[in-house]
Amino acid sequence: MTVSGINPVGHRILILPREIAEKTASGIILATEQGREREQMSNTTGLVITVGDSCYEEAEKPWCVVGDKIAFAKYAGLLYVGKDGKKYRIINDTDVTAVLDSDVELVDPYLVTKNMTS
Repeated sequence: MTVSGINPVGHRILILPREIAEKTASGIILATEQGREREQMSNTTGLVITVGDSCYEEAEKPWCVVGDKIAFAKYAGLLYVGKDGKKYRIINDTDVTAVLDSDVELVDPYLVTKNMTS
């Protein structure tokens, strides 16, 4: 059981996605609530919180384990708010695209280009 109250089953993985900034350091609001929801769904990195009981059954070893920082397919899964108030995503085990070192931060190249030209 998790503090979120969300417990994936089968081949699904519970992810705590990287938080999307609501304001810049100087206090500029970055997006509306609807824009933040859309950006949260396009987020592609997060922390593995727990895995379903049949994840990676056919693999020699699991691609990721609880505590791993991972990259996953854009728009994969569904967002849920846990009983702890945090936003989680449940994805299929095949949506994991990479396990990341803790100091690696992936950034959407479009967002970097857009922010650099603004």
